[in-house]
Amino acid sequence: VLKAALCHTNEFVHFAGGTQDVDSRELRIVMLMTLGVICVVGFSGNLLVITVLINNARKGKTSMINSLILNLSMADLLIMLFCVPFRAVAYSKPSWALGWFICKTADWFLQCCLAVKSFTVAVLAKACFMYVTHPSKQVQIKHHRIMALITSIWGIAFILPIPDWLYATVKYETDKVLCVFEIPTYASDVMAVFAKVYPSLVYCLPMSFAFVYHWKAFRRCKRRGTKTQTLRNQIRGRRLTVMLFSVSLTFAAMWAPEWVAWVWMRHIQKNGSAPPLSFTLMAQMLVFTISSVNPLIFVAISEEFREGFKGLWKRMISRKSQRAPDVPGAQSQTNPESVPPDPAPTKEPSDSPSSKTGNIVLSDMEQFWHDRQNTPGCTEDDPIPWEHQKDSELPQHMEATGTI
Repeated sequence: VLKAALCHTNEFVHFAGGTQDVDSRELRIVMLMTLGVICVVGFSGNLLVITVLINNARKGKTSMINSLILNLSMADLLIMLFCVPFRAVAYSKPSWALGWFICKTADWFLQCCLAVKSFTVAVLAKACFMYVTHPSKQVQIKHHRIMALITSIWGIAFILPIPDWLYATVKYETDKVLCVFEIPTYASDVMAVFAKVYPSLVYCLPMSFAFVYHWKAFRRCKRRGTKTQTLRNQIRGRRLTVMLFSVSLTFAAMWAPEWVAWVWMRHIQKNGSAPPLSFTLMAQMLVFTISSVNPLIFVAISEEFREGFKGLWKRMISRKSQRAPDVPGAQSQTNPESVPPDPAPTKEPSDSPSSKTGNIVLSDMEQFWHDRQNTPGCTEDDPIPWEHQKDSELPQHMEATGTI
């Protein structure tokens, strides 16, 4: 950590890790509340999307499009976990209090996740066009190719914003500590080129690529088929195209103000005017809001995600219903030890009238069945007495006549 105090100058200060010149206490509270809502909605929404996609993968529903949507949601989840909380702390205090390491990596990691989302959106548009063109093939590729593609996206995204990591540093002033970008004189020409090339590689080219393939997919969806199966595939392809186009359009529109502020701050001349504070804060809030909007788009347009969310909700309810008997009050009602023992039970025959009439037994009938169980049957009452007699005991007239 730098220990030497630097003198305060009137030159433009380029903050890293979030704007740190918010003087209004009310504005800080509003920003903290807004970031809290964004974080809760974005974290829960993307976690549900990831859960649905993992459940579909376990059922064998794996495809390139689902894998790319999973990668997009993972980037949004990382932003909610590791970018929004630290940015909220930076907004809440006039002095930097998160240390040198967070100052170095805050903007770099955010730019990495945004670059991953940008490249993923572009590849999703190409995959959508492939699905609309050949819906029967389901655009399925081998798992190792999907992993290679996703690994390449993350690798390129981690490399491109390295200057944001190199030149972010902690600056000590007389009354506070700031996290700023300080570009050395020998690197000014390189950073001037970087300020022009980086937006083109991360924003302009991927978004142009995505919109071109979305336009091709829409044109392909307009062609009507004659078979029923073809019509169904066209309907599914049209819905998929609308969903992914909505994601791309929302991402491009909500990220555009941040790029305006980014380019403005890096091309500002000496003693030039900086972007307004309100515009900078609004642009940064929109960047974080993107991560909470994507799950809402998936739920609003895709039937697959709606059914997946309904299935998760049913599982949660069933688990709660299974845990309901564990309540102490329910245990006291169903615990067999708390129920007094019954008197000595008397075994009744299964075909007795008491078993057929719900244990309601009349006194005469009870006496009748009691006598019949305990008294041995008389031979006079036996309709077929010869069935229970031995051969020696049979009457002689029956032996003679042979009626056995």
